[in-house]
Amino acid sequence: MQWKFPNIPEKALPKNFSIFLYLLVFVVSIAIFAFAVVLINAENILPSLGLSCLYFVIAPLCFGLSITGIVYNIYHHKLLYVLFFNKKIESKHEQWQNWTRQSIWLVDSQYLTDIENLGLKIMGLEGSQPMNPEKQVPISTLHNLNSSAFFYVFEKILLPMKKKINQFSNIKVQLNTLNNSDLAMTNLINFCHSNNISIRDSNISASDQIPSPKMINEWVDEYDNQTTLIINLVFDVKNSLPFSEYCCALLFSNEYKASKLSKLRVFRPLTTKLTDLSDDIEYLIKAEQVDKKQVRQLWAAHLPSSALNILKGTFLDNDSEIIIEPNKLYHLDENLGVLDDSHAWLTLSLAAEAVNQGQKGQMVVAQCGDEIHIMQLYDKNMQPSNQKNELFILPVVYLISIISLLFTLIALIPANENILMTCFIIILMAAVALAFIIPVSQYGEIKTYEHEFQEIWSSELAKLDP
Repeated sequence: MQWKFPNIPEKALPKNFSIFLYLLVFVVSIAIFAFAVVLINAENILPSLGLSCLYFVIAPLCFGLSITGIVYNIYHHKLLYVLFFNKKIESKHEQWQNWTRQSIWLVDSQYLTDIENLGLKIMGLEGSQPMNPEKQVPISTLHNLNSSAFFYVFEKILLPMKKKINQFSNIKVQLNTLNNSDLAMTNLINFCHSNNISIRDSNISASDQIPSPKMINEWVDEYDNQTTLIINLVFDVKNSLPFSEYCCALLFSNEYKASKLSKLRVFRPLTTKLTDLSDDIEYLIKAEQVDKKQVRQLWAAHLPSSALNILKGTFLDNDSEIIIEPNKLYHLDENLGVLDDSHAWLTLSLAAEAVNQGQKGQMVVAQCGDEIHIMQLYDKNMQPSNQKNELFILPVVYLISIISLLFTLIALIPANENILMTCFIIILMAAVALAFIIPVSQYGEIKTYEHEFQEIWSSELAKLDP
């Protein structure tokens, strides 16, 4: 499964035959059948009023209805193909939409920057909005510490999460720094031991590189009750970094117990590139991971001006399906200064804080390398579609018409008791056989339609870039 979805239009429903054509077929069929009965059996049935009524009234009416039903089946056959084709498109769309709506719980998140309560200030919920365009904002407190900077950071971002962390028995920890990851890991182990945080030493892995949020896709696809704690330490007390410093911790989980600790979900991220951003945003809108009317704020980080203009042109437009008010599009580069690829995680933490503050659905758009990641967060999950994908319409009209036609043919057989009885038995056996053959035949046609549709689908899917 992938984010790009083939744009195969639904087929228009075929037009049914005119009612006047059905009436013409009905009347002409009755006339022809009655004339044939007169030629074959007139001498034998005219003396009997009962036989005359059966042969000249009931039998021709049944024959006319049968022929009309067979003509209707021509339209029904075309209708069935179109309904099947459109149903398969609908089914594929539902499967794709359910895939895009898969999510992972963000049980808790904490961040540390030089600006206290950065998220609240950006949203205007506390104080004034900070403005630091094109500045490198260090965490000044860390540069003035005489003690371990690591312990100070862990106190700020891990201790508030201690209660929730201790609810899980086997947390995998990814500790990411810009350098000195081994030293950071040693300090983390010592901090957890001294503060009774239940993280196993063997479950901690350290890296000197901040990973891309693309890995969230992998976590969303995991169904083995994995819980992951991401810790990013983006600071350097010795050297001035060319971008603003921050630290954050985010606790993700697929375990069901996470639902009792947090309702916040991060939905499957969409990873795209600048050249495809405009088109791929349309896929995000169609996915409707979050109710379109509930997406209230957009957080942008480390984006080129062209990407930012695409976002503004899409979501600030009053005709857009998702409308963001201009003052709800937060450009983190203006608030915190110069950013780099790693700040996508900080932006995710800020958006999580916004949801927890009752600001409804949030969207995060951040660049990492040459990729742009779009993530949506909310504390409500869209219900997956559970519609049946199978389509099998029994050709009742056609079946009844054929069987009725067989029995009306008895009226065209010379009125001899022995011959009629033999013909009746043969026709009855044929009718029973047809009652089995016709549905099986239609089932075979549907399988053929399915094969044809799959070929069309595969062909269109191959035209899309992965």
